[in-house]
Amino acid sequence: MFSFATTAYSYPESQMEDCVSSALSNPATKSISKDSITNYCDCALTAIIDENKDIRESGYECAQKNFN
Repeated sequence: MFSFATTAYSYPESQMEDCVSSALSNPATKSISKDSITNYCDCALTAIIDENKDIRESGYECAQKNFN
């Protein structure tokens, strides 16, 4: 018998929605795709909330991974 678990996140879905919404309304990210923004938000929220990493450093690292 096999069982599979879906990925579970510690951060609330509302935080993901807020992050994506905020980024989409920011003129500086106007040329960035919604998929890239969603990936950035997931990366940053996972680092900050799930892994208890520094906010500024996490945001920078996730931006480098997803916006270049």
